[in-house]
Amino acid sequence: MLALLLAFALIWLALVGREYHESRSSESRRQVLWRVADLISVALSPDRMELNRQALETADRLFNASRRINVASKVEVDYPGDLLISARTRQGERIYASPGIPAIALPARDLNKGVVQLQGKAYRVEERLYPAGYLTLFEPVIPDEEVLPFLTKQFITPLAISFSFILLPLWFAISRGLLPLRRLADYLNHRASDDFSPLSMRLPYRELKPIVLALDQLLRRSRDSIARERAIVQDAAHEMRTPLAVISTQAHALAREEDAEARQQNLAALEQAVARHSHLVQQLLRLAALEGVESERRQQVDLVEVTRNALIGLSPRAEEKGMELELDSPDGLLASLALVSFLSIVDNLLSNAVAYGRAGGRVRVRLAAVDGRIELAVADDGPGIAAEDRPHLFERFYRGKAASAPGSGLGLAIVWQAVRAQGGSIRIAEGLEGRGVTFHVSLPWWSPN
Repeated sequence: MLALLLAFALIWLALVGREYHESRSSESRRQVLWRVADLISVALSPDRMELNRQALETADRLFNASRRINVASKVEVDYPGDLLISARTRQGERIYASPGIPAIALPARDLNKGVVQLQGKAYRVEERLYPAGYLTLFEPVIPDEEVLPFLTKQFITPLAISFSFILLPLWFAISRGLLPLRRLADYLNHRASDDFSPLSMRLPYRELKPIVLALDQLLRRSRDSIARERAIVQDAAHEMRTPLAVISTQAHALAREEDAEARQQNLAALEQAVARHSHLVQQLLRLAALEGVESERRQQVDLVEVTRNALIGLSPRAEEKGMELELDSPDGLLASLALVSFLSIVDNLLSNAVAYGRAGGRVRVRLAAVDGRIELAVADDGPGIAAEDRPHLFERFYRGKAASAPGSGLGLAIVWQAVRAQGGSIRIAEGLEGRGVTFHVSLPWWSPN
């Protein structure tokens, strides 16, 4: 309705603008006066002066009577005045003059505008020569303050009538067009809240197919998301069951054991199970935080110092396996990024490299700023990752078939989420000296000012 009203308003403005331009155009008004003069000249005869006078008098009355009726029928405005007619022979003898034309000689004409003043009123004047003599027409000049209201009101009635005739079929067409949408809305409202199956309604209208396809894709993503969440819950319950069972067993054994050495062993096993369970809970909480909607606040940090501290923290585990930890980086690398996410990336990649690397092997970390990005690479010379395991490497709770170290299967999933949360990318390549594996991480780099 508003769009239709706007369209009619624009049409109304265009018509008013066109009519105003023509009414103000000297050439346009001259053409109009010439057409009127040609029409009146048909009644003139070269040799019949009295008949010409009577014919012109009759034409004057009829033409202006019709002019008054036409103006009054269009819009209620002040009548601008009659069109005045003057005729004379080729010798200058007057044949006829409208009552509004004085008997004395006409005043001089403004040649630039074609306007004369008659009895204090401006007239646009045009003159043509015919076989019977000269025919002069005088058209009242309407001021702008009068012509604009006249033109604006002139088109209101026909446009209002047109609007009412157009509105009814338009309302019918829109109602018919919206009917499939209402049916689709009713169909969706009657579906169960837990029904994420594809839509099964018929689509006779081609315009609705993109909407239904988009809804099906949304439902599919919802089904996949719910399936993943259920899998996470099931996997988390399964993973937690083992350390909880160990904790329960060791707690009962510790309560009944009387031998001090056996009690110490049970206590160590209990502490180990608690630590494993605590680590799993922390990993799940971290993963949930990375998948949350709120982004982590960026802060200025020296990435070299953060990475070096992570290596120092893993040094005891690396020494137990006789592994060398190397850091290839500049002396310092200031950047503005999410510190906790970066720590999750570094800690999990290094922990995996130490846990699954070979005894007596090497782990090398390379850190640099290249082309406006932070490039981090963690490489080892261990047994590497089987080809069939690589497509599933970043899935939650996924552990390769040849996994040789205990773990929850969440470390690389956390890395992938942390990299994605910062708009980065991660890829896998060959490790050191043709052995093991290298994880290449690329992150956007915002240099602190």
